[in-house]
Amino acid sequence: MKNFLTPLFVFLLLSPAYGRNEESFKQDGYEFTLWSDTSVVISDADFGEPIPLTGDGTLVLPTSVTFEGKTYLVERIGRYAFAGRGEIKHLVIGEGVTDIEPYAFYRCSGLESIHFPSTFEGASCYDSDGIFLGCSNLCRITVDERNEEFDSRDGCNGLIVTESNTLMLGCRGTEIPSSVTTIGPRAFEGCQDLESIALPEGVRKIEYCAFRNCTNLKEVVLPSTLDSIGGSLFEGCASLESIRIPRNVTKVSSRVFQGCYSLKEVVVDERNRTFDSRRHCNAIIDSAQDTIVAGCGASVILEGIKGIGAEAFSDTGIRSIYIPKSVQKIGEMAFSGCQFCNTITVHPKNPVFDSRDNCNAIIETATDKLVQGCSVTNIPGSVKELGNFSFLRMILPPCLVIPEGVEVIGKYVFSRFCGIERVQLPSSLKHIKSDAFMGCNMLYYVDMSRCSPSIEDFAFSHCKNLHLVDFSPTPSEDISNLAFSDTPFGERVDKILERSK
Repeated sequence: MKNFLTPLFVFLLLSPAYGRNEESFKQDGYEFTLWSDTSVVISDADFGEPIPLTGDGTLVLPTSVTFEGKTYLVERIGRYAFAGRGEIKHLVIGEGVTDIEPYAFYRCSGLESIHFPSTFEGASCYDSDGIFLGCSNLCRITVDERNEEFDSRDGCNGLIVTESNTLMLGCRGTEIPSSVTTIGPRAFEGCQDLESIALPEGVRKIEYCAFRNCTNLKEVVLPSTLDSIGGSLFEGCASLESIRIPRNVTKVSSRVFQGCYSLKEVVVDERNRTFDSRRHCNAIIDSAQDTIVAGCGASVILEGIKGIGAEAFSDTGIRSIYIPKSVQKIGEMAFSGCQFCNTITVHPKNPVFDSRDNCNAIIETATDKLVQGCSVTNIPGSVKELGNFSFLRMILPPCLVIPEGVEVIGKYVFSRFCGIERVQLPSSLKHIKSDAFMGCNMLYYVDMSRCSPSIEDFAFSHCKNLHLVDFSPTPSEDISNLAFSDTPFGERVDKILERSK
């Protein structure tokens, strides 16, 4: 067994702040933590105490608090401080508050309106870490007119960075002003009542996750001025049916359509010089590289395509994958999580990949590495390696037998929601990489009696039902002490391996 400290643990031990006991006190349903000699953070709203709401559900946060005879200004609202407090309908943030930490109002499902004070500077807003994520009823946002950092111009019901004209927070009641040039990260994330939106001309950039998990969003109109589309832009927009990419777009990041299971039409403006959707293929193609950047369940991978980008089809509704003979490169996780896929074929004359023995998988011919499988894949005996992410988030049978010949199981191969209960590993197996079976919650038995592979960090971590691993008489000495972390078996692995020596 390896004996080492993880880098994070070492950092925590060396950090002077680690384990520091900050002084806190409770008052009027809040928990306050001293932030400085003159200010405090609202660090928690105690579920055991009612918070001071008015009759219509309005919460007016205090501007100051007195503790042991000394008055402190309320400067910040802490992480998760009001998370889950569905009774809050209207929020008035007190003068003096300068920042709100991530997830402070996470899943405040009853929240309808927010008023930001003149003092709000919002450093955390620029990172947009889900401060109001899950506030699905939010429809009104206002900012004090004296605020020099933010505004809600033209009664738009949005939080806008004044200097950069960036919309940082929107809601179902937002009317985006024509002066806005950027939609910020996660600006509309989780707005479940948002069904359609038209971005005004003048918007040039949409940051990552801006519309993530807007589950009822069906229609989006993008302006001709748009030139950049951020990663995971429409991730989880399960109702989105079609999208048109304007002519000036020159950047499309990864995972744009992840979880868009209803998406059937992807069209790129014919005047776009960077991307195309040739021959109605329903995909975004990098024209110069002949590489698919983003696709959907209705996409067709055409002959002439040379590459499929990383995560291009990740978690889409694609049901059948056909790799033509022209494809020479497939990016990592290109088809990961495509749970509806039940057919994978490769053109027999493809010089780089094959689907030998009708295996329903993509195999890199020169290395015998399986790079992508699906729920009905039959792993051929000639395969030497299961490539990274090759069965990630797939629904697999409860009893998995990995055939003889496989020597390496890559990173995240069978990770998450895969349905596996029992795994039999072959005598040929030499190495299991990190996180290979991570999060397989139904997995309870691993048969390793025929092999003694080295096992990297977290290979079986978070397998909540893993109680039994049958090691060979002489298991490898190269097994990380984190390989079985956060599993029932992890509590006994040291003693079992020690007895085997």
